[in-house]
Amino acid sequence: MNIFIENNIEYLIEYFWSSSEGLIILNDQKDIIHINNFAQTLLGLKISDNISLIEHCFSFDICILQEQDILAYNPISAAILSKEKFKAEAQYQIEQDQYKNLVLRAFQVKDYKIIIFSDLSAEIENKEFKKQKNEYINKIIELEKDNKEHSILKERAESQAIRVGLINRISTSIRDTLDTNEIIKTTINELSRTLGVHRGIFASYEKNQEKFIIKQEWHISNQAELQKKELEIDSYIKAAISNRTSQISINSSIMELPLNNPEDSKPRLVTPVIYQGEIFGIILLYHINSKKLWHPEEVSLVEGISAQLAAAIYQSSLFEKLENQKKELEITLTQLRETQTQLIQSEKMASLGKLVAGVAHEINTPIGSINSNIDMLVKYTKKIKKQILDNPELNSMFSVFDDINTINTEAIRRINTIIKSLKNFARLDEAELKEVDIHEGIKSTLMLINHEIKNRINVIEKYGDLPLIECYPNLLNQVIMNILVNAYQSIDNEGTIKIKTDIKGNKVQIIISDTGKGISQENLTKIFDPGFTTKGVGVGTGLGLSICYQIIEKHKGSISVNSQFGIGTVFIIEIPLRQNF
Repeated sequence: MNIFIENNIEYLIEYFWSSSEGLIILNDQKDIIHINNFAQTLLGLKISDNISLIEHCFSFDICILQEQDILAYNPISAAILSKEKFKAEAQYQIEQDQYKNLVLRAFQVKDYKIIIFSDLSAEIENKEFKKQKNEYINKIIELEKDNKEHSILKERAESQAIRVGLINRISTSIRDTLDTNEIIKTTINELSRTLGVHRGIFASYEKNQEKFIIKQEWHISNQAELQKKELEIDSYIKAAISNRTSQISINSSIMELPLNNPEDSKPRLVTPVIYQGEIFGIILLYHINSKKLWHPEEVSLVEGISAQLAAAIYQSSLFEKLENQKKELEITLTQLRETQTQLIQSEKMASLGKLVAGVAHEINTPIGSINSNIDMLVKYTKKIKKQILDNPELNSMFSVFDDINTINTEAIRRINTIIKSLKNFARLDEAELKEVDIHEGIKSTLMLINHEIKNRINVIEKYGDLPLIECYPNLLNQVIMNILVNAYQSIDNEGTIKIKTDIKGNKVQIIISDTGKGISQENLTKIFDPGFTTKGVGVGTGLGLSICYQIIEKHKGSISVNSQFGIGTVFIIEIPLRQNF
């Protein structure tokens, strides 16, 4: 536009009155002193309006980082503030998502700012359409050219998705179990189903026999019968093992094998399962389609799964070894504990036997002398009494002698009973299995502890009608003694111990209960553990009830305990009537 037009406002108004371009003339207050029809229609403004009403609707297609510079980069503000001629492309927002593309031009005429704008929307849309059309045509050409590559990428993506899914399923199985057979089964089944093979096999390498045994088989018909038979080795399997890599055999090559099954004629993939140079087995997969070849992606997937399976088998074998070692150590520890308690028990019984034998011998010697003297005294007393029948005073004296003799005889009988009870408890002559009256052993045990319980503990004996029981008498007496001692020690003052026997099926049941302190629930679960005691340090060894438990186990029986703290305890012993049950 020439200088004449730019400096002649009246001519500008007339020139742009019916133009397809907008014309706005502003004073220094940004008030509109003139606006043509095109600008009125587009902007919705009139004379005397201030341009700031729509200033916010204009924008550049740029990002302003500094907040204070936003207004300076507004197209209208930039046009007004410009000291020179101004020209720029801007967008004008009509509605929320609708814009007009405009070209703004501005210049100063005296005290007025002249703004002229042209609508480029149609032109831009036309260019955009042509551009899109060309892009569309080019894209079609590009798609046609890249169709093959796209198919390859899609196939790879699908293969990768299959690989990831398969690896995740197998990894989950490996995490859930350390059982080798279960890991192999899951791996072969998942691998076969994912690849859609006709048949999948895992054959384990047996080092000692130097052969492969089929351990897992999958068939598309789900009718595979697992037969742990030897796998026939061909050149492909040998090559896979020696080269430590997968081998593919196709129809023509596999014909060197005897075709016992239709599957043998299908393309086959042979992959060794190897970890750190050690071969655990091989994977054999047969394609469902006899004309289909194994894709490299499939081979790579199987090799990856094979490596994962090998690592899992190795870890599982380590776990099994550790478990076996743990069991062996537990068995050894149990045996050591049993040996220890047996030694202690043997030492105790041996000491008791020696004590009983010594006491019996030492007591029997003077008792024999006393018995002889009493017999002799009774004999001579009778003779003397016959000679002094007429002397009342002497008769009265000899009557006292008779009473003394009677008392002495009863004392000797009592001593003999105690010795018999000691021998009966120790059963020194009955260390082996034999038939005995267990009531006799219980009574003998009560006799030995009578001095501890008389005058303060009431013993209730309820014996059933029992036959002779086949047992180890000395050991069984030791159990009864241990439980009775624990019972009276748990009773502080007065109390009751009840002993009951009965027949229960083919077993004899012995129930010993007391009204003592009882055992806490915390200690009840440990009561038969070796070394456990509730009597405090230095008071008990903690081996008594543990030995009792082992003795009853030796009798093929059971011992259990029920207790309520502060109320009392009940021990229940059950052993077979005959040890061959």
